[in-house]
Amino acid sequence: MPKLSAKTVVLIVAGVAVVGGVIAYQASRSKVSYETAKVDRGSVVEEVSVTGSISPKTKYDLQPEVSAKVAAIPVAESQSVKAGDLLVKLDTRDIDAKILAQKAAIEQAQAQLKSLQAGPTAQDLQLSQAAVDTAQAQLNAAISAAADAKIALSNAQSNLANSQTKADTLLASKLSSLSLDYDNDVTVAGDAINRLTSQLFTATDLLAFISTDAQSEINATATRAQARTALSALQTAVASAKAAGTSAAIEAAYASVAASLATVKQHADACAAVLNYASSISGTTLASYQLNVSTAQSTLDAALQTLAADKNGYDLQKRLNALDVNAAQIALSSAQAAQTNADHNIDTARSSLAQAQAAYVLKKTGVRPEDIDAQRAQVSVQQAALVGLQAELTKRLIVAPIDSVVTNIPVNAGDTVTPGMTVVSLMTTGKFEIIANISEVDIANVKVGEPVNITLDAFATGEKWTGKVLSIQPAEKVVEGVIFYETKIIFDQEDPRLRSGMTANLDIEVARKDNVLRVPLRALQEESGKQYVQVLAGGKAVRKEVQTGIESNDYAEVVNGLNEGDAVIISTNGKH
Repeated sequence: MPKLSAKTVVLIVAGVAVVGGVIAYQASRSKVSYETAKVDRGSVVEEVSVTGSISPKTKYDLQPEVSAKVAAIPVAESQSVKAGDLLVKLDTRDIDAKILAQKAAIEQAQAQLKSLQAGPTAQDLQLSQAAVDTAQAQLNAAISAAADAKIALSNAQSNLANSQTKADTLLASKLSSLSLDYDNDVTVAGDAINRLTSQLFTATDLLAFISTDAQSEINATATRAQARTALSALQTAVASAKAAGTSAAIEAAYASVAASLATVKQHADACAAVLNYASSISGTTLASYQLNVSTAQSTLDAALQTLAADKNGYDLQKRLNALDVNAAQIALSSAQAAQTNADHNIDTARSSLAQAQAAYVLKKTGVRPEDIDAQRAQVSVQQAALVGLQAELTKRLIVAPIDSVVTNIPVNAGDTVTPGMTVVSLMTTGKFEIIANISEVDIANVKVGEPVNITLDAFATGEKWTGKVLSIQPAEKVVEGVIFYETKIIFDQEDPRLRSGMTANLDIEVARKDNVLRVPLRALQEESGKQYVQVLAGGKAVRKEVQTGIESNDYAEVVNGLNEGDAVIISTNGKH
């Protein structure tokens, strides 16, 4: 092996050092380190930060935030009250009922969460299987009921058709009788005029004998002309009805037929009357005339009675038909509704069976962690709803914000009050308050009575005071085009060092949740309107979508997506 020169050795050593340095640098670049924080439980306090200035205190007019009736006023004017004392109670019955219902909903959600966490028992599986069996039996019953409903519907349809056919047949029979009456009426009326009474008159329709009663003679001759006109009208009405051949035409002809027949009958009656005063004719001839006229009267009376009876029978049959057909139609409608209901019951039973089967499968396979997380989130949602209702309840209880004296109570129990109305006025014993202008963006989150952390520019950093929101002016103030609402804050304790005009820095606590899952704000990322965090699992960063609630300056409440103890990444050193 040839011996290397000193220069060559130096070059080789230098090359190795360079390669080693490059490798070490690349290794240091590829190594990534993470700064993480644990998801823990604690308090999350959401605050609105504003500035204000100290001013001398004045009289305070307390106003409700909601419209309601005054239920009780447990204080009187000139009475001294302590901070927190109830001054005016508005009607809370509706809120009380909602709070009770919401507490029940929370208990139900918590019970469901415990059940999921505990997992299914043998009894649970038996009950779940029993629910499946019951749902299957209900489906079978619904299918059977639907089959019965289908048969009932078919029967109702047949019954309606039969009722309609029967009605048509019966009415056609009555109509046929009425049509035959018309033909008989034409014959009877024509015979009465042209044969039975014609011998009483001359060819020119004058009496063929002498009457000793002028009025009877006038009646006889006048009614004869009317009878001839009526006969013509009767013949025309009957001919037209028969030509039309419809039930409506035959029914419509009745009035004309009856009237014409009655006119002919009046003529026969007039003839009978004038014969009572006849002279210059033999007794035999008179007897013959009287017999013919009496025959005309009898046949016309019989025709009128038959016509009226058949018309009444026709009308009665129409009413009976309407009742029968209507009853059949009602029965059909009921059967159709029963069929629809039976079909709906099948769909409902199938859905119930599917749910019962799914619940049974879920119990057999066990509960997934994400189901427990979802139910835990549901508990949080229900608890948040209770907090909201309790906040609504506090709006109905107007309490003294500070120790003070009641100076005026302008309302009475039973009055309806609205936001902006003064319900009680107080005069405080302290000296100072803080007046701050809060923008319209933040004012919706600020409520009377909320706690406030206070620092003053005039004092050393770190020195703090506490207070609470006393009142919020309902009317806005516009400053350089921006809308503000004047808000008054009172100190929990007076300090002799306070002076009017001092600048105050205020952190108003607008929401607070204790013992909730929380994650540092630095860990949150947002993309397409959704929030994510990077969770360190097995040395790798895994992105998880999260749902958050209220936020403080440092933390956000975790509603869903993370578990206590998860390590979330808040910063990354190095590059991949």
